[in-house]
Amino acid sequence: MSGDPDQLSYADVLVRIGELAEALTRSPDKEVAEPVGELLDWVDAFHRDGIGRLVEMIREWRGEIFLEAVARDELAGTLLGAYGLGEGTGTGDQAADAVDAAIDDVRPMIESHGGSIEVEDVTDGVVKVRLSGTCDGCPSSSATLTYGVQTALVEHWPNFRRLEVVDPAAEADPAKAGLTCGIPSTIPDTLATTGSQAPASQSGAPQSVMVHIRGHEGQ
Repeated sequence: MSGDPDQLSYADVLVRIGELAEALTRSPDKEVAEPVGELLDWVDAFHRDGIGRLVEMIREWRGEIFLEAVARDELAGTLLGAYGLGEGTGTGDQAADAVDAAIDDVRPMIESHGGSIEVEDVTDGVVKVRLSGTCDGCPSSSATLTYGVQTALVEHWPNFRRLEVVDPAAEADPAKAGLTCGIPSTIPDTLATTGSQAPASQSGAPQSVMVHIRGHEGQ
């Protein structure tokens, strides 16, 4: 597909962007392909999180009717749909199936240590989960969320934006100080014991800076 962008529908423009991105990232010249690929990933992540937060703020002001109107707009609706945001998107069967698949990947690891995890809500790329059993109040539960649950969600759902915990323990349970919750074996021991560097929101509030792209989670 090629031609004057003014002669294409907005959906066709997205297709054309994808074609150009694929051509550039598959260039045999790695000095071109690699930085172009990373640039596109960062722009995508920045747009996804920024537009997602805008939608969240609109919802907080009871703006569902406004979002329904946006979804019907040819340009704005196409943009929200591309990121799985807004009314009628981000909470459908495809999103639910992707989230369920991600949770199923990590559930055995969590349950093997006496913990439990359940999905409470999936809206606009934000996944809210509830921890119970040994995971609730465990000092290493944040590492479980970051390197287990969040990593699985990133892998399974392209529109995933943020992970939040519903009603987390106010503080670590001293009785669980000696426990090691479910954490992938690839995580360094220092993180497994401290549960540090966890981007998952424990309070339910959006974080100030948490833009990440696939393949760069550890940076």
